[in-house]
Amino acid sequence: MSKKSKLQKVAQKAQPTDKNVVALLLKDHRAMKKLMEKIKSPRSKPSQIFSAFKKLEKLVHSHMRAEETSLLHKLKGHEKFEDQVEEGIEEHKIHETVIAGIHRLKDKGRKVTQIKIFCEFLEHHLEEEETELFPQFNKYAALSTRKKMGATFMKRRKATHSSRVRPVGALASY
Repeated sequence: MSKKSKLQKVAQKAQPTDKNVVALLLKDHRAMKKLMEKIKSPRSKPSQIFSAFKKLEKLVHSHMRAEETSLLHKLKGHEKFEDQVEEGIEEHKIHETVIAGIHRLKDKGRKVTQIKIFCEFLEHHLEEEETELFPQFNKYAALSTRKKMGATFMKRRKATHSSRVRPVGALASY
């Protein structure tokens, strides 16, 4: 078992009433990782993979929108975060494109393979945020600022998570 980073400890202690944007983002990351574990498990059948991916897709979509609104767009243009923000937004667009491509596939075997590849890409994205952007932002921003951004995150997250709006390109169900 690997040692937990300071950020991971913050996220684990986060309560539903904790509005720290970083802690809230990390809670979502943990939920995504659990779903990806189910997807990547050698014991998972295609139907289980599709079910977990459907949940992951909804979580990723609402998380990305909320993260962009509450954090990334607010840091856009700030020289300290500019590269990370641009990369994060572009990676979110790529996530959407890959998800749309997965939905267009008819062959279940290819669909399972691409879902697993998507998970590898998503894991890399989460890791970059957790080791680069979030620690840097935690040092930069006051707790009161992180809490205000957390309230924005939760508002947007609830709006996008509860909506029936499907991600761009999500044409077919499993």
